[in-house]
Amino acid sequence: MRVEPAEIPCDLVTRILSEHWGFRATKVAYAPIGFGSHHWIASEAGSARWFVTADRLDPWGSGLGSTAEQVKGAIEAAAHTAKELAEGCYEFVVAPLPDRTGRLVSEVLPGWTLVVLPYLQGWSTPDGAWDNPAERAEIAGILGRLHTATPPEALQRWDFAVPGRDALLAALADLDQPWSSGPYSEATRLRLAGALDHLRARLAHYDALVREIEASDDPWVVTHGEPNSANVLRTTDGRMRLIDWDSVLLAPRERDLAAVLGGPTPG
Repeated sequence: MRVEPAEIPCDLVTRILSEHWGFRATKVAYAPIGFGSHHWIASEAGSARWFVTADRLDPWGSGLGSTAEQVKGAIEAAAHTAKELAEGCYEFVVAPLPDRTGRLVSEVLPGWTLVVLPYLQGWSTPDGAWDNPAERAEIAGILGRLHTATPPEALQRWDFAVPGRDALLAALADLDQPWSSGPYSEATRLRLAGALDHLRARLAHYDALVREIEASDDPWVVTHGEPNSANVLRTTDGRMRLIDWDSVLLAPRERDLAAVLGGPTPG
């Protein structure tokens, strides 16, 4: 997110780190990076640095069927999954740091969760594409190791729900009359009406793929969910570290491999 939330100024982040994590940050700066979450970089007078992430518990609204409890539960499950993997032999996992009470996810502000991670010096690509064949091969090997992991107890299972599908179907059933709820509503109705057969065909194709996967005997594995190049930090010691584990789920391995092996290999 590019704009710092008014509810969480930098001085509040400093106080939260001190009271709940025991970290004495002398400098906190908002980091306008990423998508969906808000981030800060905190540092101590010495060498300690932390990466702080805040998520609003109902960022998508009720239209997608996500309640505040469901959002918080998913964040907590992902944090505990990452921690268990990192404590095993999966050194490429960047996991949250527990607060004074041992919690990985703290709801220290109404409607918000905070997670604190170690700050690692390195770089990632802005667009997420795997343009370097050597890097693509390296991350494929890392994912191969991840897919052999014993699923942590907290790991949630992927489902096949299409976010907002009920709202989309309701809209497709209401295309006979003009829409007047906003300046773009009628233009949207016309576009949907023109694409009605295509949308129905795509949903039917998706449902057929779901039935095919459900009938398959291929085992489901621990998947990161978004192993694109932007979510891989190349640290100064020459290693690749997978970040942003909010999307981790038990799922078919193709959920990860499509992001890495799905496109053409350059050269």
